[in-house]
Amino acid sequence: MDAIVCTGDIADGRGSLETSCRLLWQAGVHTVAGNHDRWLLQDRVRHVPDAHQRDTLSDESLQFLTHLPRQQVLESARGSVLLCHGVGDDDLGQVWPGTQSTSSRAHKGLDTLLDGGQFRFLINGHIHFRVLIDFRNLVLLNAGTLKGERGGLSIVDFAGGSVAAFEVADTGSPRRVNEQPLDSANRRIWRDTQEFDGDWTPVVLYE
Repeated sequence: MDAIVCTGDIADGRGSLETSCRLLWQAGVHTVAGNHDRWLLQDRVRHVPDAHQRDTLSDESLQFLTHLPRQQVLESARGSVLLCHGVGDDDLGQVWPGTQSTSSRAHKGLDTLLDGGQFRFLINGHIHFRVLIDFRNLVLLNAGTLKGERGGLSIVDFAGGSVAAFEVADTGSPRRVNEQPLDSANRRIWRDTQEFDGDWTPVVLYE
């Protein structure tokens, strides 16, 4: 599978939403809706910094955003991939094993997906923190964000079994900053999110 994916939250923040929608559509990017996209269409939560306004958008951009699914299923050399913003249809869903300084965030919806065994990978983005979270039968990859403190992108080589992380500068080409194997016996592997206990060192996909 050769594809570009976007995990949502196209709306709000610096830059042109019109241009973003057009580029995503023209490039055939596999895109799902995030909570900010939903809020824009519902004309809600417009107090966020650099919020976009529905009444300033073209019909084409509104149509693009309106028809974005909450989730998509893709196939890879290593199994099915669920693309979503949070967890499945829950665009506010958060998953975090916790550390000594942060609390854990369990998600029953993800536990149901784990029990079903339908997916080998889940790619999401809601917490904007590029990490790998390992479960026995599924690897969660957070796509993070293009802008901000840890802005960047990741390239997943399913056939080769690795994910490479790149930093996106305002000018110039993306810079490779990290690489992780998709499967590693050296990382903490969870049965499900109910097992989260805060004893975890994040497997980061940034420098």
